Amino acid sequence: MNVVLASVDCLRPDACTHRFFERQAESGAHFDTCVVQAPFTSPSHTSMLTGQNPYNHGVRWLIDYHTEATTLPERLSEEGYNTAAFVGGYPLPTGNLDDGFDTFEHVVEYEDRDEGRQEFGPANLLVNRAVNWLHDHEGEDNFVFLHIFDLHFTLRSEFGKRERPDFDENHVYENVEQYIGRQKRRYYEEADFVARQLELLQDLVEVDVSVVTGDHGSKMPGEHGYPWVYDSEGNRVGSQFRAVQLYENLLRVPLFVNGPDVPDVDVHEMVRTIDIVPTLAEVLGVDMPDADGIPLLEGDRPEFAYSETYHGQLTSENKLTHRMNENYDFGWNELDSLVSLRSNEYKLICTANGDLEPVELYNIAQDPGEARNLIEDESEVAEEYFERLQARIGDDDQRYVTADEVDEETRGHLEDLGYL
Repeated sequence: MNVVLASVDCLRPDACTHRFFERQAESGAHFDTCVVQAPFTSPSHTSMLTGQNPYNHGVRWLIDYHTEATTLPERLSEEGYNTAAFVGGYPLPTGNLDDGFDTFEHVVEYEDRDEGRQEFGPANLLVNRAVNWLHDHEGEDNFVFLHIFDLHFTLRSEFGKRERPDFDENHVYENVEQYIGRQKRRYYEEADFVARQLELLQDLVEVDVSVVTGDHGSKMPGEHGYPWVYDSEGNRVGSQFRAVQLYENLLRVPLFVNGPDVPDVDVHEMVRTIDIVPTLAEVLGVDMPDADGIPLLEGDRPEFAYSETYHGQLTSENKLTHRMNENYDFGWNELDSLVSLRSNEYKLICTANGDLEPVELYNIAQDPGEARNLIEDESEVAEEYFERLQARIGDDDQRYVTADEVDEETRGHLEDLGYL
């Protein structure tokens, strides 16, 4: 049996227009609202491969991360599966998720200087590696994980060059529209390219069970001040279009599940990436008792989804805003730590700069673009969700913790990839 889990970095549901995605939806279970547990790579993938929320698996950083949680490939290895991972980009290889794989290959064939992906392996090379590996293990039980990095553009992709264009007298980029248009066009071009590679994989190898999803989305022009980030007080504090906010365009990804006995359903209700492991475990007949998620194929759906971003804890220069600043000698910058709780109807976002503070409430069902903050108008709903959120993470002290400063080489990687 061949099992393939493909995670397409930055994949938004509206990018799934290629015939490959359409066929995946028609022949299996398609969930168009899968909520990730963190909008950046390492914590999100750890949730994806363990079925646990970040406050349980312990990975809150992008780099040099470590988890002691049991991963799906570790369990499958115990069941006699061969396991392999082919990873297209940084920073997933900096942690210990490779421990669960017999083969873990970080493909770094190209140096992408203009679009910020650095040394990375494009989807066609990852698929080539996976096809060859599966051929080498033909007739055996195999699990392949692909981390596809082609959509992971940084700000440089919209400017086209390493140098940003000049500001005009109003502090607006000159000729910015042409660069924004390029960024959006390139994103959807790459999404189609990735789809063609995944289609080729299934043409060349018999894939018995497949999952295709994303680790997070990406903000696009016209969405929440793109590319600017605003703090909880409305101040513009930086330019980012992933990782430092908890809006739907960053947390919502598609999920396609195909395999024997997988129903042909098109589901619009919310599910979570922590539900992938329990779902695959049920299909494959293995146990994952420590997973926080639930299996999805019998019609069960989660009531709430938790998400977080402690992005600014990467470096001492990029620490998050902290309302306990007066108690410490180091300075916190303006980026907020954020946690959220979402249902099919509402989403509450709280700052986590020390003690939790509710700052935004959206009626997702009526306002999917999150244009109207209801934190004052729907105070009873906000209070209910806040109490539920506190019950989940009341003992979690992550919001009081900072990371060590990283070295210059690592800082350079993170700057090139748009994280700093």
